[in-house]
Parts: sequence; C-alpha cells; structure tokens
Amino acid sequence: DDPLTIPLLAPGVDVISWRMGKPELDGFGLERVAGEEYLCHGFQQLLPAAELGLVGRHNIANALAALALGYAADLPLDSMIATLRQFRGLPHRCQQVAEIAGVRYINDSKGTNIGATIAALEGVGADRNILLIAGGQGKGADFSQLQPAVAAHCKQVIVLGEDAPALRAALQASAPVSPACSMADAVAQAAELARPGDCVLLSPACASFDMFSGYVQRGEMFCRAVEQLREGGV
Repeated sequence: DDPLTIPLLAPGVDVISWRMGKPELDGFGLERVAGEEYLCHGFQQLLPAAELGLVGRHNIANALAALALGYAADLPLDSMIATLRQFRGLPHRCQQVAEIAGVRYINDSKGTNIGATIAALEGVGADRNILLIAGGQGKGADFSQLQPAVAAHCKQVIVLGEDAPALRAALQASAPVSPACSMADAVAQAAELARPGDCVLLSPACASFDMFSGYVQRGEMFCRAVEQLREGGV
C-alpha cells in the first residue's frame, strides 16, 4: 500500500503484498481482533504481534515483509512463524535487554543518526512513555528534526557526550532534558524517573567515538549499567 512502490508493478506480474493494515486475500497484514493486533495472511491469523521476538512497530513491518518474501520462496508458514517468535534481533539494534519493575530497557546503540532514532522512538513509543538516552558526536546533524518524535513519545531526554549541549538546546521545548556525565549516570537517572509501563531507550542519534571505542562498547556499557541496576548496584 506504499504509493511509491505500487507504480513500479508491471502488468501481469504476480504480486504478494504486505501492509500495516488489513491484508489482501493472499497478502500479509496487521489486524486488530478483540483489542489485540495479529499478523495475518489473508483471513488467517498467524500470531499476535505481542509474541514477536523483536520490539517496535518498525519490526512488525519488517516481519510482515519477511513473511511475504518467504511465502514467495515457498517457505513453510509454520517455520517462519516459529522463527519470528524466537528471533531476538541483533545486539545494539532495538534490543530489549531487561524488564525491571515493569520498565523495559532497550539498547539501540546502533542508532547513530537522527533517522534511526526517530524510527526507534516511533517503533517502541506509546504516548509519552520513553526516557531517551541520547548524545555523542552529532557531526553537524540538525537535531531539531527529532522534535516531533520526542514531543510525541518522550517523557524525559537524558543527554551525554560531546554534543549534549546542542541536543539539549534543540529538544528542551519538546520534553524535559537533563545532562549525564556517564552511561551509568544516564541509566540511573532514567531508572529514578521511570514508572511501570515506561521504556528506557538508548538511541543516541550520534556517533560514539567521543566517549567509547564504538557503538558496540557504548551498548555494552548500557547493558552493564542495566544489569547493575537489576542487582541493586546503580
């Protein structure tokens, strides 16, 4: 149902579609039944969206696209559904690392640019329930592009790193913003402010080389701080 892709279809070509809405008869889509969303193939409910191993609405879209591709290649639906339940994604890419006291902690350290962070916010956000940890080397990025997503989804932004002042200036009208001196400090602040149902999201919108050897180390430091929090040490 993307207006940019539909015109590319040539006459007479077999089409297997997917969409973030009611599917076509032999296509894949998303339907709400009795208050719960299901990934569907035509009229068949395949699995509840809540049972996907990946988090975020963008990953629901990815799952539907993968189902359509696999179906076109004659892969068994049962096997694909089992894989979607089990696959937890790659490290540092919207990876849920813990749930503590009803608060989810998500590591999206690979979100090194504004577009990736917007996708993460829109993917995991529900109203204003996100405490976002962001910052690093922005490399001249226009952080004002984050304003709509931050205003829609964030209850707090915690900034750290080289471009923390620029992030704070760009976002302070969209959500409360506070500085952190380290990843452990950022996680501790977020945990203090979070309430059950909230989500602490590391999605920096920046490169990592001001404080870390790379996005992997940054994500590992986030995971370590969350684990210390679980153990009562933050």
